[in-house]
Amino acid sequence: MSKRYAALLSPLRIGNTVLKNRTVFPNASPHFLQGPEDFPAEGYLGFYSALARNGAAIVTLAEWDHPHPRKGKGADFGHMQYFDTENAAVENYICQLADEIHFFGSKLILSTDLKFPQGFSQHGGFLHIPGGGEGIKVDPLPAERMGEVIDEFVARVKHYRDLGYDGVTMRVDSILIPHENERTDAYGGSVENRTRLVLDAYREIKRVLGPSFITEVQCHGEQPMGYTGENPIGYTIEDTIEFARLAEGVVDIIQLREKDMCISHPTGYTFQKGEHPCIGYSVALKEAGCRILTEPIGGFQDPEEINAYIASGKCDLIGMARAFFSNPHYGELLEAGRGEDITPCLWCNKCHGTILTTDQPDPWLSVCSVNPHFGIEHKEHRLLTRPGAPKKVAVIGGGPVGMRAAIMAAERGHQVTLFEKTDYLGGQLRHAESFSFKWPLRDFKNWEVRQLDKLGVEIRMNTAPAPEALRAEGFDTVIAATGSKANLPGSIEGLRDESGTPVARTCHDIFGKEAELGHHVIICGASETGIETAMYLAQNGHEVTLLTRQREIGHDCSKLHYITMAWVKPNNDGSGRGHMAPAWEKYEDVLHGITEVTTKSVCGSTVTYVDREGVEHTITGDDVIICGGTSAQVDEAMRYADAADQFLMVGDCNGTRNLQRGMRDALAKTNMI
Repeated sequence: MSKRYAALLSPLRIGNTVLKNRTVFPNASPHFLQGPEDFPAEGYLGFYSALARNGAAIVTLAEWDHPHPRKGKGADFGHMQYFDTENAAVENYICQLADEIHFFGSKLILSTDLKFPQGFSQHGGFLHIPGGGEGIKVDPLPAERMGEVIDEFVARVKHYRDLGYDGVTMRVDSILIPHENERTDAYGGSVENRTRLVLDAYREIKRVLGPSFITEVQCHGEQPMGYTGENPIGYTIEDTIEFARLAEGVVDIIQLREKDMCISHPTGYTFQKGEHPCIGYSVALKEAGCRILTEPIGGFQDPEEINAYIASGKCDLIGMARAFFSNPHYGELLEAGRGEDITPCLWCNKCHGTILTTDQPDPWLSVCSVNPHFGIEHKEHRLLTRPGAPKKVAVIGGGPVGMRAAIMAAERGHQVTLFEKTDYLGGQLRHAESFSFKWPLRDFKNWEVRQLDKLGVEIRMNTAPAPEALRAEGFDTVIAATGSKANLPGSIEGLRDESGTPVARTCHDIFGKEAELGHHVIICGASETGIETAMYLAQNGHEVTLLTRQREIGHDCSKLHYITMAWVKPNNDGSGRGHMAPAWEKYEDVLHGITEVTTKSVCGSTVTYVDREGVEHTITGDDVIICGGTSAQVDEAMRYADAADQFLMVGDCNGTRNLQRGMRDALAKTNMI
């Protein structure tokens, strides 16, 4: 074991159970591993055993016992796991899942909840329906029937223990929130009363299953969501501390999340490196004398940072999903003390799920933008081949996919030369050097550059080699990664002069040049590229107007945890609750959108457009920028088709369209060498 991360990799004892290190994979199932099977499918087995092999000391798997939402076209819940634990044949597969996780010295924990008799809950009100809906009106369960809930819970968890599970976890936010529990008996009112049922259930778990069966609860460190009249809606860190004291000896681990959804699932919009408020919650529990093990969660990856937290006693474990998602060798790199080689996560949260759009159909509901092995772990034995004899490989293009192809080819033992026609590496990721909220992409680009150097890839800048020169130099394989270029739509008049030379600027032309633009900038096109360019300009003191044919700004942005769920603003209805809003609304005073219009012409800094009623309008600013998408540079790639005995194309010039598909393309093509 490397001494570099000694605290993070140190074992931890819980009863007579010993965790191999301090990393926990939480309840974070990708949305594509399971089909209609009612048992762990091969994809599920492969994915979760890979987590254990990759270093996770605890692997958490959610129980899903609501099969009905899995039916129906496009239903997100249709891609989640549902295991029929009443079928002995299915139980056999669950045992296999546990066995594979145990093979790597890891522990398997069940994420579940208390179940109440039909028509009841602990506090009454409306019961949430998995898969959506208005909810079901239920009554508070009479105190004399609480034992039924505990008995069912213990029997169910014991059954999972018999199948190979090593522990149990559940969310307790709903019982910590005062306004959701209006009881006045022993199960309502104070923190002690509100949490009495769950702690009694956990106490019985410890009695029946023994002290070494791991028990965990999940909650926000606080949930300060305001007040309705005299009644608090949220709960405080003091409430959490009180609960942690009550839970000592009954609950082994308390998982601490950020105080709202957006910060719990951070992006480049809401988070900067090293800013983890949930560490403060853990410290608060420690300073209050709580002896329960603490496990902060929410965007952790950097081993230097994590190791320091544990070494200083600020927490005992770290819950992290994206670290394992974005790195198929995370644990191996930790053991080797090579944190600098860990692939940076982009914080795009597409592993959390993507929303399909009509213009960008995608068969995957969960993806990783930087890990091409994500989700195919169980297939790689038939997809990936061993490297052949070392070859001399040329990669044409130093964009993100070209660099990754060069890295992968070098990792397979080939002699690689990368040609880049400009004076910079990164291609379209160049904007990450300018956009403040694109720092994750900047880190990823810089990681690729470092890996090229570390692997000894020869880099020739400002060079666009002639095909015959490559043939003369004796390259065995040429990989074309010529990317794409910004479009100037032919349907818009005035973008080129009489000779056909472009006179308009695109989003790709203004990175780092915002000072050259006037105050009011008009952007024709409001895709993700357009809206992020507008935000960048707004941050730098410009007023921006976006024109789009679509009904909304940023229509192609992922609607889940990314640009839409990028920040929280207070509601104005008196409830005190926050709600999610698009990131660009933060600049609503200087960023304006005109939707459902078609740009007709551009003349200098004046744009003529037609609204959906067919009425023509003009708008004049100081500068105009065109956001008209991109076109693959196929012709440029095909110039090299005869430059070597083996010719391959990767990235945008091969029609991949996004970074995730480009990374997978690089893996697939270098696998052929």
